[in-house]
Amino acid sequence: MSAEGAILLLGPAAETEPVARDLRALGANARAFDRLEGFAAALLSEPVRGVALWDTAPPDELEVALELVRHHHVRPGRGAVVVRSAGGRDPVPGGDWVEVPAPVTARGLLAQFREEPAAEEADLGKIPRILVVDDDQNMVLLGSHIVSSLGMIPLVAFDGDEALDKVRRFHPDLVLLDINMPRMNGFQVIEALKEDPATRLVPIIVFSARTEPDDKVRALKAGADDYVTKPFSIPELSARIDRLLKRTAAGISASSTTGLPGTVTLEQVLHDRIRSGAPLAVLYADADRFKAFNDRYGFARGDGVIRQIADIILNAVRELGNPDDFVGHIGGDDFVVVTTPDRAVPIAERIVARFDRVIPYYYDPEDRKRGAIETTDRKGRVTWFPIMTLSIAIVTNETRRFAHPGEVADVAAQLKRYAKSRPGSLWVKDQRTDRGTPAA
Repeated sequence: MSAEGAILLLGPAAETEPVARDLRALGANARAFDRLEGFAAALLSEPVRGVALWDTAPPDELEVALELVRHHHVRPGRGAVVVRSAGGRDPVPGGDWVEVPAPVTARGLLAQFREEPAAEEADLGKIPRILVVDDDQNMVLLGSHIVSSLGMIPLVAFDGDEALDKVRRFHPDLVLLDINMPRMNGFQVIEALKEDPATRLVPIIVFSARTEPDDKVRALKAGADDYVTKPFSIPELSARIDRLLKRTAAGISASSTTGLPGTVTLEQVLHDRIRSGAPLAVLYADADRFKAFNDRYGFARGDGVIRQIADIILNAVRELGNPDDFVGHIGGDDFVVVTTPDRAVPIAERIVARFDRVIPYYYDPEDRKRGAIETTDRKGRVTWFPIMTLSIAIVTNETRRFAHPGEVADVAAQLKRYAKSRPGSLWVKDQRTDRGTPAA
């Protein structure tokens, strides 16, 4: 049996060590850890075939371990297991792992850790992926054929729950969605996708046998980008897919690292919010000393940090924000949240707390212990850089009015300079009025 990559186990030694011993007897390179520090160091520094986390691990360590695993190992259908004890805790958040009951066997774990990634996981470059969602197998086959004929990659789902799961796991470039499905219909799928900042901008074409104008209006109001009735013309549907993908690519400018919308979309959102005159708060967040980290550890781990920050921000907005809040990645280690003033501070506090809890584990144990990394420039000079922190500038229209997104960005830049001059991760909020004086 191939033992390519390590199998890492995290949990109490009495539970993990026997399983690791049995895995090694089966030819696997298995290592057991009872503390997060050693597990995190192994996860980030060596090829990993599979991980198993026992829910009897300390809760804080389990939470951080799941965050790290999500960004450095989990791929859809690939070995990530949470071992659930009898009468254990509530279901583990995230949804990207397989939960199995304790006690678990070595052979049971190996069955979860497939040798080869599924075709849907393959590195397929920039080829668009289209998710076809219909409870009719013949329609799914037809939709997949159309997608393939366009030189794109078809993904399939047969009900609404599976569709939501695959959108969140595979990040398709477009969804072809039926309306009449069991358990969760197409309208509910659209609403769920539009309520999540991570999936809100995924374009959707509804293809349905429902021809009533009210159905079409309802789908478009819910957030669908187009509506095609069955039976449809294959050339027409193909043209609509191609047109929508081109329009989306021109308008969203999504980050290739995080998949979040970029500067173009941010400006559109800010223009609309400013013009409406509604309560507005904008959070500008960026990591301090990220470049030094990237230079020390390389782009792969650096990209992991960027994806981790994006996930921390998205989760904070999901938990504490409004349904129509916006999260964008405007380049490098810079992120933006558009929300309302009443939600801004709680979101910022949650982001800062989670950043400080998770990000230090991206450093090697010796660097984390001394709280800094050492770098040498081209002239041989040694420089020390403390562990990364996060600065967040909060700009609102509570005490001043804005006419243009550029004015918001200017105020944020001033606040960020102040925040970066202070130690540690923190958020600062603008309290000045249009006249430049603090609000009473």
